[in-house]
Amino acid sequence: MTRGSWTGWASRLALAAVALGCAGAGAAERTMSWDSGCRFTVRYDPAKQDETRLRNTVRLLFGPSDFDSPGTLPAFEPKAVAALDPDKIDRACKATLDAAARLEFIALPGVDDYRRARIAELKDSCDFELAQTRGFKTPAALRDYQPAAACVRFVDAIEGKTDLQQMFRQAVDQGCADNASPKACVARYAAEAQKADGPERMRIYLVNFGWTNCAVNYNLRNTGAQKTEAMRSALETQFRKMFKVKQDKCEEAD
Repeated sequence: MTRGSWTGWASRLALAAVALGCAGAGAAERTMSWDSGCRFTVRYDPAKQDETRLRNTVRLLFGPSDFDSPGTLPAFEPKAVAALDPDKIDRACKATLDAAARLEFIALPGVDDYRRARIAELKDSCDFELAQTRGFKTPAALRDYQPAAACVRFVDAIEGKTDLQQMFRQAVDQGCADNASPKACVARYAAEAQKADGPERMRIYLVNFGWTNCAVNYNLRNTGAQKTEAMRSALETQFRKMFKVKQDKCEEAD
């Protein structure tokens, strides 16, 4: 083999090795996608980034959230109230809190502080939902949600310490004010209050549309929303510096 032909063969071999190396690196990479109004995708090397930690971090920053409380079932009728199971909500809350505390994320400065903030929100939401659910049958339980101390006037009326009918009428007037037909709205609830189980229906209304509408204003998800969003936004900025996030198609607005 001449020197020229050997050099050419060696060059082609080197190029082939580079190509194989690139192909190998590309083959090792994986993609992860999620939807958050738009379709987003990141490429990552599983040898450098743990897939579970990355997925948990994506959910933490972009959703769906792992820090949502179980929620409560609607209860607008006495039969629905009888079927409520606060112990079931309590068990679900404890399980969600335990799972949230054990989640692992990729190393981003401040991610543990954000987790603690989200867990605090979750616990607050659970406390609120438990107080509300128990409060239908045991009105004093509404006082257990201490952030809503300013809403105690509804609890006093539900417990019979103040005039139940007067508070009911005030709440109905306020609730029906923005209705398409306020008079018809007021008349409908007034008729409900005249039924044989009228006092119970008035108490149910005040839990749903009196105390609850007042108490949600003191939920940590509302009072601390600006702070937690600033934390999330800072983490997203760091995440986008670490990974190239590709945005694909977005949902069209209706």
